[in-house]
Amino acid sequence: MRIAATLARIPPRVAFWATAGVALFLSHDAVFLVQVGPGDALSRALRDAGHEYWGAASLILALIGLAVGAAAAFRLRSLRRRVALLRAPRGAQTPIGTRYAAIWLRLFAVVALGFVVQENVEHIISHGHAIGLGALLGPEYPLALPVIGLVTAFGGFVAAAVRRTEVGLLAIISAALHRPRRGRSLPSPRSQLVLPRRSPMANAVAGRAPPRAFASGC
Repeated sequence: MRIAATLARIPPRVAFWATAGVALFLSHDAVFLVQVGPGDALSRALRDAGHEYWGAASLILALIGLAVGAAAAFRLRSLRRRVALLRAPRGAQTPIGTRYAAIWLRLFAVVALGFVVQENVEHIISHGHAIGLGALLGPEYPLALPVIGLVTAFGGFVAAAVRRTEVGLLAIISAALHRPRRGRSLPSPRSQLVLPRRSPMANAVAGRAPPRAFASGC
């Protein structure tokens, strides 16, 4: 029995880059939110300064994130149903710490780099010059790094939790499919038919005619 195509996994790279795209979208807007506040000031900041494209880009990133999230939820639901059908016992889950740290560090690096590139392109379009690493370390965006850190920490936790759950369910299914099946039990020695024991001499002469000398004397 194989794990069917309905349980086909989402490629880890696709899931990671989708998470990074959503994290960049949320980080970008959150940086402006915490610096200028909600309301008209935020709307003007996101409309001006080279952000004309951001409405369409945000919609695309949000749709990609929703699609990958729905696919992940469907996959975990399918795996749980397979575990229930196999009646496989669930073991203890592995700690999330190591996997979470690795995912968060990669996610933070990618989103921070994406934010730097994004803000430099916007500044070139609107002001005619780039700001380099000032997008993260300069006075214009003093809260960029903390905000990106918080957003990617949450995204990394969600991604690590989904991955840990997937790996755990796959391990349960694999163990259940390779579990030895119970066959028919062999009869115990005591239940076998007990045959009468015969002496070796009886076995040696069984089926033979009587000796000639004995036959003539009869």
